[in-house]
Amino acid sequence: MAIVSIIYFSGAGHTAKLAEAVEKGAASIDGVKTILISIKGEDIVNGRYTNEGVISTLDNSDAIIFGAPTYMSGPAAQFKAFADATVSSWFVQKWKDKLAAGFTISGAPSGDKFNTLQYIQSFAMEHG
Repeated sequence: MAIVSIIYFSGAGHTAKLAEAVEKGAASIDGVKTILISIKGEDIVNGRYTNEGVISTLDNSDAIIFGAPTYMSGPAAQFKAFADATVSSWFVQKWKDKLAAGFTISGAPSGDKFNTLQYIQSFAMEHG
């Protein structure tokens, strides 16, 4: 069975609703197990994301879908703290050859969501 993990940060709940919809869609495919992971503020200590259990879950996933709201032309700082903490997985290429996708939302019609999507794409490519 393929494991698809959806990891996201949601400040006001809008990104969470998108993540739940993505999870529902992925779970509707036969042979796919989904894991929905919310980035929590308490997992960020002195600016560093510290939940090794989440990193391990992602290391063992077949695909990872990333979600973050767009704040001030880029992904939320909480998502960035998580992304920075994945360097140990990157160093030994644990995410190499995984499928990746991403989504974002912002309060404005434009909001520079494109920059956030480009960041997510570059982040995923760093791991491959």
